[in-house]
Amino acid sequence: MQSSPPALTNENRVIETRKQAELVHAKMNEKLIPTFKGTLQEQMVNVNSTEIPITIYTPVDVNKTKLVIFFHGGGFTVCSRKTHQTIVNVLADATKTIWISVEYRRGPEHKFPIWWEDACEVTRHILENKESYGVESSAKVGLAGDSAGAALSASICHTLKNIDFQILVFGIFDMRRTTPSYKEFVHPMYFLTPEILTSSAFRDTNDLTDPRASVLLKPSFENLPPCLLIPAELDPLRDDSYAYQKVLDDAGVKTKMVLIKGVIHGYFSVPVSSIKQLIKTSEQVMYIFSIANQDKQADIELEDFENEGAQTAQRINTWVE
Repeated sequence: MQSSPPALTNENRVIETRKQAELVHAKMNEKLIPTFKGTLQEQMVNVNSTEIPITIYTPVDVNKTKLVIFFHGGGFTVCSRKTHQTIVNVLADATKTIWISVEYRRGPEHKFPIWWEDACEVTRHILENKESYGVESSAKVGLAGDSAGAALSASICHTLKNIDFQILVFGIFDMRRTTPSYKEFVHPMYFLTPEILTSSAFRDTNDLTDPRASVLLKPSFENLPPCLLIPAELDPLRDDSYAYQKVLDDAGVKTKMVLIKGVIHGYFSVPVSSIKQLIKTSEQVMYIFSIANQDKQADIELEDFENEGAQTAQRINTWVE
C-alpha cells in the first residue's frame, strides 16, 4: 500500500504572523496610505463559488490604455490588500494607470490550489470585462505581484492568453527552495522563513512540485509576455529570479532584470523604509509599460523615463517629510 506524502506543519504560527504583518505595515506606512489623490473602489468578483474582494485604484488623469492586476505577497498565508495598499497607491499614481488589487483566499484555511484558482479566475474575469473596470476594450493588461504574488502572476501568464506584460518582484518560482541564496540568507534578519509559510499554504509535499505553484517546473516558456524581474539583493528568493530569467531568455521572451541592492525580502510593501529603492522600482515599471505598448521584442532604454522617475521621487519624498 502506497503511503501518503508527509503532511506539512507550522499552521499554528500563521495567525500570529498575520497580526504582526498588519501592525508593521500599518505603522510604517501610516503617512503614505492617505496620500492617493485618485479614487478607491471596493468590489466583489464571483468566482469558484465565492466572492473575492478587489480594490480598484483609479488615479487622477488616468490612462485608459493599460490596466494592472496586482497580487500581494505573504507566502500565500499572510498579508493582504491592506498591507500592500501604499505600494499600489504609489504605482497607480506614478503610472497614471488603473491597478486592481486582489484578495485571494489564503492558507491554512484555503490551501493550494484554492488560492491559485482564485487568482486565475479573477484575472480571467477582468480580461473578459475590461471596460467594466474603466479602461478601453483594447487596453493592455499586465499582472504584477511581490513574492507569492509574483509566483501567482508568473503562473497565470502560462495559463491565460491576452496578458501583455508581467512585473515580478522578488518572486518564488520553485517551492523546493534549492538555490544557493536560500543557504546564503538563512538568518531571521533577512525577513523570510519560507518553510513556515509554504507549509501552511500547501496540502502536502506533492503540491510543491505542481507546475502551477513552482513555475520553473513548467515544460515550456515560449510565447509568454514581456517580463520585468525585480529581485532583492539580500533575499533567500533572489536566485529564483535569476533562474526564471534564464529560462525565459532561452525561450525568446523579452525580459529585464533589475536587482535592488542593499534590501531584504519584503522591502516592496514597506516603501517608507526604502524610498530610493521604491523610486527605482517605479522607474522600471514605467519601462515595462513601454515594452507592452510596442513590439514585444522592442529594445527601449530606461533613460527615456528619467523625467517620470524624478517626478515620482519628488512625490514620494514630499509624502514622507
